[in-house]
Amino acid sequence: MSSIPWLIYSREKAKWVAQVRDVIEVHEQDTPQFRRMLWRQVFDTPSYQKFFGPPQEKTWDYVLPATQESVIERAFSKSYIAILPEDEKTRLQDDLRRIISQGNKVWIDEQKEIFEYPYTTWVVIAQKRYL
Repeated sequence: MSSIPWLIYSREKAKWVAQVRDVIEVHEQDTPQFRRMLWRQVFDTPSYQKFFGPPQEKTWDYVLPATQESVIERAFSKSYIAILPEDEKTRLQDDLRRIISQGNKVWIDEQKEIFEYPYTTWVVIAQKRYL
């Protein structure tokens, strides 16, 4: 798990979301992922510091309506999941269905099985210096 405070907070908003991420993230291998924060290295480069001011960062928390199928489709849209062998995809889909069905969800419409999927969006603004 990451030590990034906003990511930990985001994962703690819904334990089932953290569990979903845990079962899909094991397949990432070395693919670059936002949560690893490697992109932040650009702010330490001499060219960034010469041409841009300090980055301004803000996060927003919100929820999207979700269903079990939309959560699974989102997981399977990731390239490192899409290339898995079919038997692994089947196991992963079964794991995801179990996690989602057992999760303590916040219902938007329980009859239609629509629940909240919490998200955090991160925005970084880099302002150009005028030399």
